[in-house]
Amino acid sequence: MAGKQAPGMKGVRVFPPPPKDFDALAASKAELERHGLPQRPDPHRQPGAAALWEQRMRRYQGFEHLEPKLVPVDQPKEPVQPKEPVQPFSSLEPLVNCGYELFSDLGPINILTVTWTIPNLNHSPSPPPFPNQDVPNHFHTFIGLGFNDLHVQMTVDAAENVTIQAIAGGVGMMPLQIHPGDTLSARLCLQDNPAGTAFYGVVNETTAQTVNFRIDTGFPRAVTINAGITRDFSPEPFEGFLDPLARFGAVYFDDITAFATGGQPVLTNGTATTMVNNNGAALAIPVRLNDHAFKAAFIQPS
Repeated sequence: MAGKQAPGMKGVRVFPPPPKDFDALAASKAELERHGLPQRPDPHRQPGAAALWEQRMRRYQGFEHLEPKLVPVDQPKEPVQPKEPVQPFSSLEPLVNCGYELFSDLGPINILTVTWTIPNLNHSPSPPPFPNQDVPNHFHTFIGLGFNDLHVQMTVDAAENVTIQAIAGGVGMMPLQIHPGDTLSARLCLQDNPAGTAFYGVVNETTAQTVNFRIDTGFPRAVTINAGITRDFSPEPFEGFLDPLARFGAVYFDDITAFATGGQPVLTNGTATTMVNNNGAALAIPVRLNDHAFKAAFIQPS
């Protein structure tokens, strides 16, 4: 397989970015492979996936394709095969998550695409008696295909300074510049092969920049998809305390499309998880808008 090994990242392959005028619609299979782009699905056997491929490739013509220089966030862990089958209920944790998760009864899921907005954040201090009132809030947006996930990790401190970084779970940080108000779209694909080869394609629609790479995960075929927001635990020296939820208004997740071997799973038909505090009061709620969209809405504490 083409591509070169990313330094210090087992199983991760990066590819030379296509030139700005690259026409994927006219490219050969070899040219697509050279740049690490997914092959066009067979329009007869997979008409929906083929139409999605063409729509995205046409849209991203003329975008700036960034070299995928990944920066490790931690030492990647060896993939672990689950000992038990994934159960048909949501694994999202209400104390930290708000969003949707779907268990597919249509067979393994091999494609998930999502478009979402990056919110502006305002700092929420911890209530007494916790000592970390000025510690930054940690906030993520996330999408997931099986055990593959993409997070946009955000922090906001007491001075209202916001930092943003896109991170592929278990891999590393991506060289995308992201700001509050930007629209991102991502495509996660998982091949049905022994290596569990996953494709990550991430686009900042606002700045017209893209980055993509592949990783041999060793993961089994995906039977779940999810998306939403997450708060986090405080870092040292206040480990063990959940951050208060940063104030954010709403995050819209749009154009959610998935393909499985037996049809098209609909994420918003899955389990909705409301984020709550320790007393069970809602902090953020998922609101279904239609088959392909929902929002995660902030709830002002009373």
